[in-house]
This record gives sequence, structure tokens and C-alpha cells, in this order.
Amino acid sequence: MKRIGAAALALAALLALLLRVSPRPTALFYRRRFDANGLRRSLVAAAFVPDGVTTERDVPYRPGDRDALLDIHRPSAGGEVGPTIVWVHGGAWLSGDKAHIANFLRVLAAGGYTVVGVGYSIAPEARYPTPVRQVLDALGYLTSHAQELGIDPTRLILAGDSAGAQIAAQVTGMITNRDYASSMQMRPPVTAAQVVGTVFFCGAYDMSLIRPLRGRTRWFVDSIMWAFTGTTGYLDDPRFAGLSVVAHVTADFPTTFLACGGDDPMMAHQYVMADTLDAVGVPHETHVAPRAGHQFQFDLETPAAQDAMVAVHAFVATLDPSRRTP
Repeated sequence: MKRIGAAALALAALLALLLRVSPRPTALFYRRRFDANGLRRSLVAAAFVPDGVTTERDVPYRPGDRDALLDIHRPSAGGEVGPTIVWVHGGAWLSGDKAHIANFLRVLAAGGYTVVGVGYSIAPEARYPTPVRQVLDALGYLTSHAQELGIDPTRLILAGDSAGAQIAAQVTGMITNRDYASSMQMRPPVTAAQVVGTVFFCGAYDMSLIRPLRGRTRWFVDSIMWAFTGTTGYLDDPRFAGLSVVAHVTADFPTTFLACGGDDPMMAHQYVMADTLDAVGVPHETHVAPRAGHQFQFDLETPAAQDAMVAVHAFVATLDPSRRTP
């Protein structure tokens, strides 16, 4: 019994040491939890996918990058080519997969739009700003292969959820603010005129909101950001100033749909982003689901998620000239 107790204490001490010297153990723990939840939501969403939606899976958009794959979801044949929604999945930058949200994106595509799910590299195997660079490359691929893919590259809508919303917002910011792109040493392959709108769910847009956090919440956020940035001093490191999208939003940012659950801790970010868009005169719509939590939109069996899907379809329709009421 004494040997078992000593072994347990030694294992606990080793684990405590690992947690102090590397973000990997914590990142992998949360990855398992988040991915399990993503798979559950995917199975639920499968029941809501209508007939006629087709999917082209795992289209490579970046030579030599095994994570750089696209899923392209299309509505029933016969309709006009509308805007293309390019969706970046969430997962706290360290989990998630485009396959986890594929059924949700198929339901979105059923509204009459081509929807592209973007795969990208996650932490701690890949660090910031790798996902931003990959999503920019995905846009370049979609533009240069637009004819063969059957999409309209002049009407792109950038979208995402949670960490994916943050990545998509950064990409949008760089496309519409060349100084921002230059500061990140990025060269967007598309122009601001090509991006007609954005759809963001439950995203993080202002990293200064992390500073007041305390206790377990602060430990959780710091653990994730350590895995993503490679440092625990990310808030004061100038290399990561670009993470706060609100500091780089200009009047050229496109019309935006912001959504969040009323009980989501990320709600404060939505308010700051909305205020920022107001300040520079960018039209936007804010959708708040009362008593709903983080990533509520994926639980399609709930009224809150169904209402959000209707709201997104309605918003995208306003960006599609062929569907506007005369």
C-alpha cells in the first residue's frame, strides 16, 4: 500500500511539473472534451439536413499542407449561384474539425448558398498566426479556382464560430485594412470588394477583456492561449497585438452579423465588437439568444438554434442581389 501511495504521489508530482512546463497536457485534455461535444452536435444536426445538398470533401487548397483541406457544400442543383459562405470552425484554437460542423453547414447551404468549411492546423502543434495564413490561402484558392468550383468569387461571406469567428474576423480585418495586414506580414489574396459580409458566432475580438479574469476562468483561458501563442505572456507581447480585431476595424469592414448566447461568457466581446462597428459606421445586426450558452447555434434541436439559422439565412439574403425584394 505504501508503494502504491508513493507511486501515486510521484505521478501527481510529475503531472504538476508537466502542467507548468508545457501547455500540451492541458491542450490535449480540452481537445478530447471539445471534440466529443462537437461529434455529439454533428450527430444531432444530421437529422436536420434536407435531401439534395451535396458535399465535396477534403479539397486541398495549400500544397504540402495536410491540414489545409476544404469541404464544399452545395444546395440542390438548378438555382443561381449566390454568395459563397466561407466558414472557419471553432474549438478554442486547439480542437475542432470542419467535419464536426459539416451537417450544420449543409443545413445552411440548403438556404440556397454554397458553403465552404475550412480545415486548418490547431494548437499546440501549430501556433498563431498559422490558421490566419491558412484561411487567407483558402480564399486565394477559392478565387483562383472559382470557375471550376462553380462559385462567385466577387461575393464572399466570411464566417466562423468561437475561435473560428476570431480567425475569420482577423482575416476580414486584414483584407479591409492593409496596414493591419502589413503589421502581420500578410498579403491577402482577395480584395475588400470581394467580401460582401461576415457572420460571426460567439467570437473573441478584444483580448483586453482577459485581463480582469481571475481564478479558474483565467487559468482556463491562459492555458488555451499558452498553447496557441507559445507563451504565457501573450497579453503584453507585441507579436500578438493582432489578436484583438477591434483595434483594426475600419469603415471598410463589411456588413456584419454578430450572434451569441445570452449566457455565453463571450457576450462581452459581442458588445465591444458591435460598439466598434458602430463607431466606424459599419452596418451590423446583433442576434442574442436568451438563456443560451456558448455555441448554441449547433444544437439544431433547440428553438434558439433554429431561430439563429433562420436569422442567418435572412441576413445572407440581404447580401444577395438576386433575392432582394424590388
